[in-house]
Amino acid sequence: MSQSVPTWGDTPLTNPPSPQQLYQMQTHLDLVLLATECLIPIDADMLLQAALDLDIKTTLVENVQLWSNRDKTTVNNPINSFNVEQLRSLILIICYISQQHQELIRRAVTLLEQMTAQNKDPAQTTLLGNYLENFKEFYSTRTDPLPLSPNQKVQLASKLLIDLLFYSGDNGYDRLWLTLLDYKS
Repeated sequence: MSQSVPTWGDTPLTNPPSPQQLYQMQTHLDLVLLATECLIPIDADMLLQAALDLDIKTTLVENVQLWSNRDKTTVNNPINSFNVEQLRSLILIICYISQQHQELIRRAVTLLEQMTAQNKDPAQTTLLGNYLENFKEFYSTRTDPLPLSPNQKVQLASKLLIDLLFYSGDNGYDRLWLTLLDYKS
């Protein structure tokens, strides 16, 4: 299976976001990256290879590695210091890795749909159980947004999992970028 290297597409940024809009964009991207890491075992080599394949500066990868190892009590979130171009580069990396693992994402979403249709707890399956447990743990230890109940965390994790399926497609980077641009409205 050959992987096509994504490009920016036709989604230019005509007006830079305000500091509040940039913060909202960064926060959403942080959650997408968190969900990705909870499903796909992302390591430093995978990030570095994606950056090399996409011709992205590897210093961005170092900041993402800081993100992966952060604890909300001891380290600030490095994504919150990213500028727009760094966010766009991170979007490319997330979508590239997601595209490489599209089969896994599709399997997880299919399981989620089946379990929901049967009114069963998605955590009863190994794949979704691991994903949801990782999400709840990582959300609590690595993010600092509003506190969510366990049920709200499951709902957020489920929504982000479905979003990952869209971001793993051929035009996933445009979809994620447009989602982030919605915060500029």
